[in-house]
Amino acid sequence: MHNDVNVTNYHTTEDATMYTEGFDQWAKLNKNFTAPFNEWNKATSEICKRISDQNLELFGENFSRFSDQVKRLSNVKKPEDLFNLQKDLMSENITASIELMQKIIHITMENMEDIAKLWGSTAAKISEKAVEKAQKFAEKTEK
Repeated sequence: MHNDVNVTNYHTTEDATMYTEGFDQWAKLNKNFTAPFNEWNKATSEICKRISDQNLELFGENFSRFSDQVKRLSNVKKPEDLFNLQKDLMSENITASIELMQKIIHITMENMEDIAKLWGSTAAKISEKAVEKAQKFAEKTEK
């Protein structure tokens, strides 16, 4: 008698059930894996939303500053006023760039913290479920 699995060699319903039991275990294991990944997807969606919101806010600030600077440039009458305005605008843009970098670093740190927390809990849940299912499967195969 062969040990090869062949669907046509099933003589009883019990034989077929034993053959499909492994697939049932994989399906159950897969269900337990999807829950942590759903949490992961929800958190990453929130992170992307925060980044998008921040980008829109920063774009608005930059556009407003640029519009204001163009207005001020259009009011320049003398070359020395242009020179002074250029100096002021450069200072404003440097300050704005530093603030922008601080905001980006801040939100990046928040996002990294959220990802680290989530990864720790997700990995723990997956490992716990995998070990639990492997133990149950091992117990069933021993019987």
